[in-house]
Amino acid sequence: MRRLDAPSFAPVPLTGVQFLVPLLCFVGLLAIPTALFFVPVLGAQPTLGVPALLFAVAVVYSAVRLLGLMWQARPQWLTIGFWIFTYCWIAVAGLTQALADSNPLGVTLTRDEQLLQALVLLVGMVCFDVGSRVRPTSGPGTGLPRRFFAPRRVLLLGWGSVAASPLFVLILGGPSALLSSREAVTDSLSDQGLLASATGDAVGGSLATVANVLPYIALLTLGKLLVDDRVLRRAVSNQVLFALLLGMNLLINNPISNSRFWAFTVILGVLYLWRRTARPLMLAAFVTGFAMASLVVFPYLDAWRVSESTARQYNVHYNDFSNPVDYVLAKTDYGSVTDVGIALRVTDAQGFSFGEQLLGDVLFWFPRAIWTDKPENTTVLIAHQIGFKFTNLDSPLWAEGWIDFGWVGVIAFLGAAGVVARRLDDSLIRARLLALSGSLSGRTPLAAVLVPAIAGYEFILLRGSLLQAMSRIVVMVGLLWLLSRRAPLPDPLPDDEPSPAPALTGDPR
Repeated sequence: MRRLDAPSFAPVPLTGVQFLVPLLCFVGLLAIPTALFFVPVLGAQPTLGVPALLFAVAVVYSAVRLLGLMWQARPQWLTIGFWIFTYCWIAVAGLTQALADSNPLGVTLTRDEQLLQALVLLVGMVCFDVGSRVRPTSGPGTGLPRRFFAPRRVLLLGWGSVAASPLFVLILGGPSALLSSREAVTDSLSDQGLLASATGDAVGGSLATVANVLPYIALLTLGKLLVDDRVLRRAVSNQVLFALLLGMNLLINNPISNSRFWAFTVILGVLYLWRRTARPLMLAAFVTGFAMASLVVFPYLDAWRVSESTARQYNVHYNDFSNPVDYVLAKTDYGSVTDVGIALRVTDAQGFSFGEQLLGDVLFWFPRAIWTDKPENTTVLIAHQIGFKFTNLDSPLWAEGWIDFGWVGVIAFLGAAGVVARRLDDSLIRARLLALSGSLSGRTPLAAVLVPAIAGYEFILLRGSLLQAMSRIVVMVGLLWLLSRRAPLPDPLPDDEPSPAPALTGDPR
């Protein structure tokens, strides 16, 4: 008997085209940023040195890892997401800024700070890579999806979200605000006394979190159940519910009144849920297209976030650039690398927090009125260190780890992230193998939705700060857990049944 708790992870055989296309994508990952970012900077008296060399290594390193993941052709969404983020916001942005000796925050880093900054980022990448290659060593059943969604709970959440949608829309300012700008939604919450009140931003932030997450999770889980269960799919009421949830998400979770990273979360969650996305050619197109869009299209999507006057007030550059390289050099969207450098200054001035920042992240829900010396958001520490008015900066995982424990924190945070990414990716692969074997009988494992949802949100976790990111991820995971229940695993398959691994990316459903 071949047990389902030890499914085959044999490499998916690739045809000549499936092997060649990722190789061409790899060439594009190196050539396109060279033409758009590096060459323009090199033509203006570039700053060459060891930091620039280390960032060049990071560009090639991240591109090579993406090439390997495209060749593997598996839904390793968390691992893929990390390397896309690292390639765009750390490696390409870092090399461009190092060559130009310029950064979006306008701060001058010393040569020693630049060198340590580049080393911290590169070491963190290596630690994640090592962690993501660690296979679990525990006994049978490791990582198997032992929880399955309860359809009644999913339907209850869906109809509850629809019933609450008028209240959500009203609190957020109505359709006019939701289709206007992110600033209009903030103004609406402020006018209702939900922001800048005695309770701080907790009430307004909590309401916005629930309003965003509930319809998103309801849409994701119901959509997956309708795909997996033919009986549920045929019910007209369920089709109507799905259409209503889709409309709710288009209104509440649109990219106009929400952060672009949250819009990424919703879109990526849906894409990751779609099985065909993991086919070899589709995967190569997705990785390359998303990476290039993050560098070339992402900054131009900033048009609706805030008004020009507000941007000027906080000394944040508005959409007044014409070339992508201008954004990478002068816009805080690509300030993650610089924020890590400033984090080094924070610890030089204040010392390491030795877990105090991490404790504040874990206890994000604890009111400041009771915990009076609760740690500030890490982005606030970074902004105050250089006297920057705008505090909604990046605090990537590297900076969070460094401020807490220095080198130990960077190694531990990024290494742990790699281990978690590998375990979650494996659990999704196992869930899909079980589905392809036909042994689930229409049941949907928790991992089939949980992993795509977390993978979509991964960019927010990596960008930071952790304190800002905690509320939504906790609500998302908590909801998905409540929508599922523990159930026994399917019976083992006979020995002579063919391994489902090769069909993993070719499932027609």
